[in-house]
Amino acid sequence: MDILKKTAEISDRGCPFMLATVISVDGSSPAKPGFRMVVASADESYGTIGGGAIEKIIIDEAVNTLAGSGSLPEPELRKLNLRALGMECGGQVELLLEYFGGRNDFLLFGGGHVGRALAPVLELLGYTVTVFDNRPEITSSIEAEGRKLIIADYNDISSAAKTLKSAEGCFIATHGHEWDQKVLKQVLETSAGLPYIGMIGSKTKVKAIKDSLKAEGLNIPPQLYSPVGLKIGGDTAAEIAVSVAAEIVAVKNNTDAAHMRPQST
Repeated sequence: MDILKKTAEISDRGCPFMLATVISVDGSSPAKPGFRMVVASADESYGTIGGGAIEKIIIDEAVNTLAGSGSLPEPELRKLNLRALGMECGGQVELLLEYFGGRNDFLLFGGGHVGRALAPVLELLGYTVTVFDNRPEITSSIEAEGRKLIIADYNDISSAAKTLKSAEGCFIATHGHEWDQKVLKQVLETSAGLPYIGMIGSKTKVKAIKDSLKAEGLNIPPQLYSPVGLKIGGDTAAEIAVSVAAEIVAVKNNTDAAHMRPQST
């Protein structure tokens, strides 16, 4: 049960991890069926699957896999010959190796109707959502929904810098065009490499903002999607949220889709 609690704690932090379980033992071995070990990093592992060379090879493999950029492996049964590993007991251990992905951060600038509709959809997709807004009065409603909240001035989004650094993307839909531009400018100045940057707005508004930022010497990266979303029709907050979420999935999976933004950014 302690291992299960640890896996829950690691998962709640949004970190990927590997869970190794001893399935069977043939011959002499320090491992016993049911032994478990969870590995989150080179410095964070809990439990045991028998110690010694057994754990070293599995921990090293888990750390390398978790640090990689590709998708995590499917569950795998692995048999280890302990004598071949230099362990005198000489038995054989069968392990079940399971990898679990962490939750990715996503930052919403604006806790209005569209942001509130988009947040639960993103959470269903596995993101940990943080809402940034300058209105203290929205605190109770956002916190009641169980997500993170930053209340600060849109003129200075530095309090969101840590979240932006780890985020898979951000979406900008404040309660004013002026704030949208100020937020976008700061995002481009500090976090232009985000995989996805979405900003709500009409073609006219978006063009004016882009032209203004270009005049200030800022480059508009290809990761900026504005006008935002896929062409699915609809203009309610819920429909816009579905359109934006679909676009985020399409970008993540590098899939061709009918974006609202012009082909040339």
